[in-house]
Amino acid sequence: MSNFRTVTVKGRQFRVRAGDVLLDGALANGVEIPFDCRAGTCGTCMVHVAKGQTVCGETHTQGMIYACQARVVSDLDVEVEDVPEIDISKARLVGLREVAPDIMELMIAPEKSISYLPGQYFKFTFAGYPARAYSPTASFDGRIGGRVIHLNIKKVRGGRVTTALGSGIRPGHRLRIQGPYGHAFLRPGGAGRLILAGSGTGFAPIWAIAAMALRENRNRPMVIIAGAKKLPQLYMTPILAQLARLPNVTIIPTVEEGPINHPSIRTGRIEPQMPTLTASDVVYACGSPRMVTALAGMVEKAGATFYADPFDSAPPEAPSGLIGRIKTLVARRPAEAEPSRDSGKGREPSVDPFERALSLVPKDPIDDDLGLRRPEPRRSTAAERDHALSLVRERALADPAQLQERPRRAAGQTASGLV
Repeated sequence: MSNFRTVTVKGRQFRVRAGDVLLDGALANGVEIPFDCRAGTCGTCMVHVAKGQTVCGETHTQGMIYACQARVVSDLDVEVEDVPEIDISKARLVGLREVAPDIMELMIAPEKSISYLPGQYFKFTFAGYPARAYSPTASFDGRIGGRVIHLNIKKVRGGRVTTALGSGIRPGHRLRIQGPYGHAFLRPGGAGRLILAGSGTGFAPIWAIAAMALRENRNRPMVIIAGAKKLPQLYMTPILAQLARLPNVTIIPTVEEGPINHPSIRTGRIEPQMPTLTASDVVYACGSPRMVTALAGMVEKAGATFYADPFDSAPPEAPSGLIGRIKTLVARRPAEAEPSRDSGKGREPSVDPFERALSLVPKDPIDDDLGLRRPEPRRSTAAERDHALSLVRERALADPAQLQERPRRAAGQTASGLV
């Protein structure tokens, strides 16, 4: 019996030895399969085995394997989904603001058109800093694509990149964008119920998927579960307040650490908030690896379709030399807590962020991209405008009216940017 196997990828045939890694065999024969981490984590190299068998590289989606981990044991017929080609573009940071404690919104303008699917991610390399992977999201008013890429990034203590946001990295900073990568993107033409779960800034790709899905089919049933560690980190409340007005969308905000004195916000992790799943459901999970792993088991048991993007923080780089170690030890000393801006005598009591978000959102939904009509404009006084702006700055909430207007794009599955 021959020790070689015939593999067909996108109509191209090549031969590999039995036991070879599928991705290695394809690349050695000039057949491209998108990949990134080569560790079976990012999902970029996921492919569908239409015929044949492999060992290792199994995923939580039936028939799908990680090409970087799967070993060929028989003749194979492999199908690869059409995705935008991986490319490199120069870009510039054009906007930076804090939307919640330790959570920043970045607006990046690439020098040339780049295409991606909602849910994919890029590698962003700011000049003078190491590369980091982030998922583009829609703006707070539901716009995706256009001239600017929006990112939601959490500052990580000891991180080389995130701790520099607002200091070493400011508007005007140059960077390089490489991608897109990832497999947890929205598939066109779906009709089943969407279950979208995002913890922390994992809500960024979830919001991109939701915004595009509603453009494609504004009546598609959808459940969105947004989780945060603490109430102030539930930065997406203005978005949730808008989505809650759609009859086909169920919103479940949840906070791990309570107590929470609001009936619309639950307490606990995302996993217990999941609805009863059926085989026709399509589930997306983005956030902590713990949450993704827990949901994967639930989805597999129900026979539903599952796409995931686990968020792993880059480990802090080891300090070099004695001075570097001393600086690290000093940096690890806990800083004194700053007094809350809402604390103190004679000040108004702290306002619940979800209630505050609802008060800032117009009574009528604001984004006709979601099949909704805009509210009738009204005149406001200078005092009202100044008060609204100061309130947004003080509470670190995103007011959609403050975001830069961008040209509309025809509805579709691919988001693109061009400067």
